[in-house]
Amino acid sequence: MIFIYGVSMKFSFRNIQSYIYIIMAAVSIVIFVIVFNDLVIGNQAIIRSGLTFASTGNWMYWIFIVSLLGLIVFIYLYLKFLTDAKKFTDIISGSSKQNFIKNLKDLERIAYKLGPAFEEKLQEAKSRWNFKG
Repeated sequence: MIFIYGVSMKFSFRNIQSYIYIIMAAVSIVIFVIVFNDLVIGNQAIIRSGLTFASTGNWMYWIFIVSLLGLIVFIYLYLKFLTDAKKFTDIISGSSKQNFIKNLKDLERIAYKLGPAFEEKLQEAKSRWNFKG
């Protein structure tokens, strides 16, 4: 439990997942650019500044592959988070109770994946539509 100004918050990965995806994508792109420079471009100004993985030898190829995969994976996860959040918000803010009930199972799945803040928004929408269940 984390206590912030007298309010207890249970720590959860789902609360901070979007930030983690952005940070990991940024780290992956920085490493990818440095290794790409070492392997392909060979800009000596960058290498002389100390931004190089040349001392890793043949491991540089593995670092290149892992950083490229990390970049792809974390960008995908962040974009998936954004599309799920947009879909959730579009359905929640709609004016049709029928559409809300039709998509309720999907909304519950998305709210669980995105975290407690979205679960609270779903509960508010359920009470707004007088949904019992």
